[in-house]
Amino acid sequence: MIKLNSINYSDNGRKISYDYSFSAGTQKYFAKNNPYYCSYDSDVSQFPKSISVIPFLSNTITIAWFAGFDIEVDEVDEDYFKALLALKEVFKKWYPNIALKGGLKAKKQVKNSIEGSKKAMLFSGGVDAFATYLRNYEAKPDLITIHGPDIEINDLEQWNDLKRYIEEEPVLAANTKNFITSNVRDFYSYRVLLLTDDMGWWGKIQHGIALLGVTAPIAYKNKYSEIAIASSYTKDIDIQWGSTPETDEKITWAGLTIKHDGYELKRQDKVDLIANFVASTKKTLRLRVCYSELREEFNCSNCEKCFRTILGLVLAGQNPNDFGFKVDQQFYGKMFQTIGQGSASKGMNYFWWELSQKAKTAISPFIFEDETFEKEQIKKIALREIDTTYVENLGKKGKKKRKLKYMLRHKFAPLYSLYKRIRY
Repeated sequence: MIKLNSINYSDNGRKISYDYSFSAGTQKYFAKNNPYYCSYDSDVSQFPKSISVIPFLSNTITIAWFAGFDIEVDEVDEDYFKALLALKEVFKKWYPNIALKGGLKAKKQVKNSIEGSKKAMLFSGGVDAFATYLRNYEAKPDLITIHGPDIEINDLEQWNDLKRYIEEEPVLAANTKNFITSNVRDFYSYRVLLLTDDMGWWGKIQHGIALLGVTAPIAYKNKYSEIAIASSYTKDIDIQWGSTPETDEKITWAGLTIKHDGYELKRQDKVDLIANFVASTKKTLRLRVCYSELREEFNCSNCEKCFRTILGLVLAGQNPNDFGFKVDQQFYGKMFQTIGQGSASKGMNYFWWELSQKAKTAISPFIFEDETFEKEQIKKIALREIDTTYVENLGKKGKKKRKLKYMLRHKFAPLYSLYKRIRY
């Protein structure tokens, strides 16, 4: 069991730290010297504990379910307590072979209410986020950006670059910005990733409820009636994922509504939406899709995610250099070489299939220089000559071997680091 002993505030009420203790057998799932916390731009210390507890619960409850222990707190928002019960049933359906025994024990459920009508959305600057932003453009939603999920906590340079971009991007000028820092991926140990067969804990289990839950204190403070989270995938991709309408829209507190936005749109539909907005309004915007360590420009323009966005813009008739990339017609050769080097996830494979379908119907793709050469490359894409073969984990033996290698690598991290130095 985990027992939340207290909720503490520092940094003039802007940082929430959680003091919690463990029963035997539970400590192994958590980082010993890195307890969970979250920080905001303004004082959030004056709000009900039943609201302030939500970020903590949103990041620990899934671990409790899958590992089979309880979390004990003094109080929690009533709507949120009920939401967790409903969400747990979804995960039970998705993972019938895992006994989800853990749960939340609250001494008191508190009925809170947000009296307001403002809207907000999670915003990263990527294709999904910008599509949701443009679909809600007239409503001028507040933007919430979180440090910790994609950019590591210690990487202040990249985080400050992202903040500067969001604060200075002209198309976002009319929107109020909120920035949050939380160690959502650092407060637990490697053992959490072993709770599922494929070790895709963040993507497949944690991230939807984690990101939404972190916003609870400022949602209460700013009186949001709705928070939108952009879809990662579409209903046409049959995979278990930690952020879908079925999961996200069950989450609520104090009467707030969560909107999982864009689920009916393919990724290329979103790129087309962005391209059409720019073409019709003559406004400019840069897409921030890349967090590569090799990035020297706004995006690295050389990774799989950059390539699929660059190609999507080309097929939509737009110059990718106007959207934060730095490329010319040579990107086709680099793209074929990079994407053809190995297997892809099921979702990634679907994205490239979408691009092949778009390539078949693209009437006026953007041409960098040599129309004959570039249209020949697009024809190859239409014929699916980029190999993104999806390879399922190789049966139960393969999964067990992968998990064992992962566990040894993390349990004996110093020895593994020494091995890598000797090997190379």
